Amino acid sequence: MARVLQQGIGSLKVLFLFVGLWLASTVVLVMLYTGLEDLRSENKRLTDANARLISPSENRSIPLVQQASPGGDTVVGLLERARGETAALATGDAAHDVATVRTTLEGFLQGVQSDRIVPNPEDYASVSYHDGITMLYDAFSAEQGRRVDLEQRVGELQTGLDRAVEASAQQQEEFERRARELGEQLAEVEADRERYRNERDGQVAAMEREYDDRRQQSDADLTHERQRSAGFEEQLGQAQNRFTQLQEKLGSLMAGPQELSTARQPDGQIITAIPGDEVVYINLGRKDRLVLGLRFAVYSAESGIPTDGHAKAQIEVVSIDDKSAECKIADVASHEVILRGDLIANPIYDRNRAVSFVVVGEFDLDHDGRPDSDGALAVESMVVDWGGTLSTEMSGLTDFVVVGASPRLPRRAAGSESAAQSQRSVRMQQAHDRYTRIVESAGALSVPMLTQEVFLNFLGYSGRYARR
Repeated sequence: MARVLQQGIGSLKVLFLFVGLWLASTVVLVMLYTGLEDLRSENKRLTDANARLISPSENRSIPLVQQASPGGDTVVGLLERARGETAALATGDAAHDVATVRTTLEGFLQGVQSDRIVPNPEDYASVSYHDGITMLYDAFSAEQGRRVDLEQRVGELQTGLDRAVEASAQQQEEFERRARELGEQLAEVEADRERYRNERDGQVAAMEREYDDRRQQSDADLTHERQRSAGFEEQLGQAQNRFTQLQEKLGSLMAGPQELSTARQPDGQIITAIPGDEVVYINLGRKDRLVLGLRFAVYSAESGIPTDGHAKAQIEVVSIDDKSAECKIADVASHEVILRGDLIANPIYDRNRAVSFVVVGEFDLDHDGRPDSDGALAVESMVVDWGGTLSTEMSGLTDFVVVGASPRLPRRAAGSESAAQSQRSVRMQQAHDRYTRIVESAGALSVPMLTQEVFLNFLGYSGRYARR
């Protein structure tokens, strides 16, 4: 029993020992699990912190991270050192952070853009440090090249300046020598001028005395000439009166102009004419001073040239030979035929000389009942075109006067006239006075006067004149 009891007590001791060991192992396991959880939490915290600092790919690729080592430089330390070096490069101060560096650079760029010193300042807005250094070096290189060129140019200019200074010195010496020579010549000229002044004063005094003598003689001669002029004027008046008397006497002795004997003389005749043909030939040629375009009126050889100059046809010279001319038929009166031997005439034409005309008055060539503004000019053009000459006034050499309608007298308006109206009235009065004077002179000198219709009839127009 005692043995059993001892065995029982021994068993209890073993049991207690086993329970103690279990309890101890349980406590240790609990403590180990708790520590493992703490380690896991710390490891997760460290892992998250490391992930916030750098990713696994960055950890493998960034050389700066690879330089970090336990117990040595940390990644943060290396990054801080790199930041300081970058800030020192950018602004010159390693203590500047990124915001300060950016603010400093932005302020500098704003100053560049506001100063507008460099071209295209906006190009500097996003320039890098390397690009800025490159641009600075390029600008310096360009400035250095320009400086070298300028130094070379300065050297050339200095050489030219030295030469110019040398030439200037030579010119100065030449100028001084020339100035001395001119001074000597000036002294001689002054002496000559003084001698000339003395001689001139003597000559002027002599000329003044001579002028006084001649003026007195001229006054006497002028008085004598005035007396002679008065006598000549009296003789001129007597001569003019005598001329007027002789002019009136000569006009009474000459044949009257109403028959127009000169204008009714034929200038030639038709030598070839075929009825129905548009071309005829006349016995006038180059030797007779014909001109192309000259027109002749055609008259019957039996009846001759009538007083009114009315013709049966009109021909125009189109080709000229030595002794004959070809003419085209411009117009033929009804029931008339141009025959061989018919007479031709044109009062403007004369084979021996130029016939002189005076044109005066107003003309209605288009027969509209109103004077043409250029009617007289048209008549004068026909005279000149066909070999005649024009005169503005009557003379002993005038052959014909072409007389139009009498110019109207100006109407005297009640009250004052404007300057333009006054000038127009003066011109109208002058035209009327000229018309009266020429018509009276032509009548006194028995110069044939041709009215508009008679003048055109003698040219073959027969009242059907058309402006060319």
